[in-house]
Amino acid sequence: MNAVTGQTRPADFHVGVATSPAGAASADTDPVATDPVATETVAASADGPASILSLLLPAGSAIVGTAVRAGFGAAVLAGTRQIPPQRAASAGTENQDWLWLLHDDSAPEPTALEELLHAVERAPSVTVAGAKQVAWHDRKKLENVGLSISRWAERLPLIDADELDQGQHDSRSDVFAVSSAGMLVQRTAWDELGGFDPVLPGVGGDVDFCWRNRLAGHRVVVVPAVVVRHADFPSDAAATPRAARRAEVYLRLKHSIFWKVPFLAAGAVIGGIARLLFGLLAKDPGYGAGQLLASCAGVARPLDLVRGRRSIAQTRTMSRSVVRALRTSRREVWSHRRSVLHALSTGAELRHPAAHAGNISPGGSDGFAGQIDSRRPWVGFGAVACFGILLAASLVGLSGLVGAPALAGGAILPLPQSPAELWASASAWWIPLGAGFAGHGSAFSYVLWLLSVLGFGDGNAAVPALVLLAMPLAGLAAWFGAGALLGRRACAARGDRQWAARRTRGTRPPAAGGAGNVPCRRGGCRAGR
Repeated sequence: MNAVTGQTRPADFHVGVATSPAGAASADTDPVATDPVATETVAASADGPASILSLLLPAGSAIVGTAVRAGFGAAVLAGTRQIPPQRAASAGTENQDWLWLLHDDSAPEPTALEELLHAVERAPSVTVAGAKQVAWHDRKKLENVGLSISRWAERLPLIDADELDQGQHDSRSDVFAVSSAGMLVQRTAWDELGGFDPVLPGVGGDVDFCWRNRLAGHRVVVVPAVVVRHADFPSDAAATPRAARRAEVYLRLKHSIFWKVPFLAAGAVIGGIARLLFGLLAKDPGYGAGQLLASCAGVARPLDLVRGRRSIAQTRTMSRSVVRALRTSRREVWSHRRSVLHALSTGAELRHPAAHAGNISPGGSDGFAGQIDSRRPWVGFGAVACFGILLAASLVGLSGLVGAPALAGGAILPLPQSPAELWASASAWWIPLGAGFAGHGSAFSYVLWLLSVLGFGDGNAAVPALVLLAMPLAGLAAWFGAGALLGRRACAARGDRQWAARRTRGTRPPAAGGAGNVPCRRGGCRAGR
């Protein structure tokens, strides 16, 4: 709160918004409304009741409460209603109200508001300006310098996961979006666009607002001279991967061309299923299930989606293609993901900035020892090449399985004809053996049910495809493991091939043109054609 009230360019009015289940206990946002001639502020705290706000904010500040589930946009909307009407402008001048939005876990530096106002005064076409975000406990660690999205509306911070601030991004200006922590918004643009979308109470609201602002013909800039310290709390449910996935899917459908919406919705659900399978393979079923549920939640908002698309149509004055140049290219997206994987593999605590606050050496250096080794444990081209080679070897060696309607024999039994039968088998509480007895179905039947869904209702057709993919998938897993241990592409590729060969040792294809046997450790597997 001292960071808000201690600005070199003080705000003329403060509004504190306290969020709680009852609407008056704790706060989730610190919105601040400012005017280049007459400034106003809104502030709040998440650690105490609304009475604390009245003690910390300047005298005469307004305090208002909202429900905790209402989200950041609703809190700002409630705060703006408390701001007095705009004062009349002097002769030959024009007043403009500005809203300065801050989170309760962010603290701007003393000159932040002054620098933001100077930036928007120099460029009248700018209606949204943002700040450089740094870690709370480490001023040198960057969080973001503007935001962007991929072609699938994935939120991207435009920096590497472990990047330090050396002024390398201080020349950046026009960006796709800026974070809502420290965002300066022109009041007329805020009212014109209707504020943040209430469907996005957590992550994604700032990206959506800047996206609509761009389509309305206005500019969005980041001002690197403005620094805001930001602490992301791991317990914040609004910033979880599940919430990010839900916002990503919703934004993808909201801002796409109308005829693409059904295909994107179906693709989002299929992508959720794929993420669930990857979560199971990575032994993190909770994450995979959360991604699938979030994908379905992002699609299952048809009324909200219609209202959102209608609001875009009412305010849009530019073509959708105007934002394409500001999107992140596929190459940069993969580069960012590699940096995240590298940071995770080296044990970087991305969500706990305090963990590397002590990395600065006592000799005065900036502690770049952790960045000397630029090798990555995973390189996209090599992994894709090995996967393709092993897939080709699998198709040639097991060509008899290509197009096979089913695979059975030994321990592999034919699956039921429909996913409903598989689900009933997995969730059954009665075992029909003999006279029958109470029991539960096999948990593996749920995995078989997923195979049946991926096979468009025919699980028997999905089993041969899974067997064909066994070798390249095993090789891809070996690539990750060898790359993390050895850090060299050649060694990773060699381990990739050897592991894939060992996993498929002793298999041979059935005779071409008819049924054949594929020996395995548990017995022969028969592929019928």
